[in-house]
Amino acid sequence: MTNKELYIIGNGFDIHHGIQSGYANFKDYLRKNDSIIYNLVDDYLPVDESWSDLEECLAQIDMESIMDYASRVIVSYSAEDWSDAYHHNYQNEINEIVEGLSSTLLKYFTYWIKQLEIPSRDKVFEKLINLSKNGIYLTFNYTNTLQRIYDIPKKNILFIHGEAESDDNLILGHGWNPISIPEVGDMVDTESIDTRVIEGYTILNDYFGKTFKDSQKIISEKIDFFDSLKDVLVIYVMGHSISDVDSEYFKAIINAVDISKTRWQVSYYGESGLKERQSAMIDLGINESLVEYYELGKMQIFRIQ
Repeated sequence: MTNKELYIIGNGFDIHHGIQSGYANFKDYLRKNDSIIYNLVDDYLPVDESWSDLEECLAQIDMESIMDYASRVIVSYSAEDWSDAYHHNYQNEINEIVEGLSSTLLKYFTYWIKQLEIPSRDKVFEKLINLSKNGIYLTFNYTNTLQRIYDIPKKNILFIHGEAESDDNLILGHGWNPISIPEVGDMVDTESIDTRVIEGYTILNDYFGKTFKDSQKIISEKIDFFDSLKDVLVIYVMGHSISDVDSEYFKAIINAVDISKTRWQVSYYGESGLKERQSAMIDLGINESLVEYYELGKMQIFRIQ
């Protein structure tokens, strides 16, 4: 494997090849297959119209609205028709929403990814990019696009968040570390508040751990891959937004390469996309003179000897 070229592959790469892998496609899939979970996303996560920011929004769950909704089942301890079941109705309501937006949502996401149709090379011939079969590939996608369309050896590819063909536990999540969440006692007066509400807070706090993408842990588990990048001289970022949710991976790459001489080519889509990529690269501390920006289909791939 030639350790001088690194290709970072994002979802825009699959979309470029005609694969229906956008979050808008997942939105349509979920709406058709489970309207309840679809409505939970729509009601309690601040997603945009196309759900393109779904991962980031997992960290912005509307706790107040969830608690307001669940409060309709709280029955006063002094109620004449009191039942022991009333001890848990409120917590159960919150737990159903939390499970829906964590494990159940991920289950459907995995189902959806696995049924995506990957075209053959001849069907996307006009969209092909001059990739090297000897380069190193870090893909944030779950599909086998690189192998099926480009014949890239699987040994050259790291599926950082899992591979649809072989993994049932794909990784989807936000980047807000739940260890920063304050204790329940720091948020509410536990001595004067209903114990059922306190337990509801705890369930909601647990949600952030269930939906957290622990990038640091993943990096440590794949440290051999990142260590192998020390000789990389050019990095191609193809179809990746360089969003905050994946920033830890980019930082790990930057720490591994010689940042003073490694050249970058970064793809973008549209004028706003260009500005976002430029801002992201500046935030990562990359010398602007070492970065070139291209629309994905026009990237200037060159071989390094």
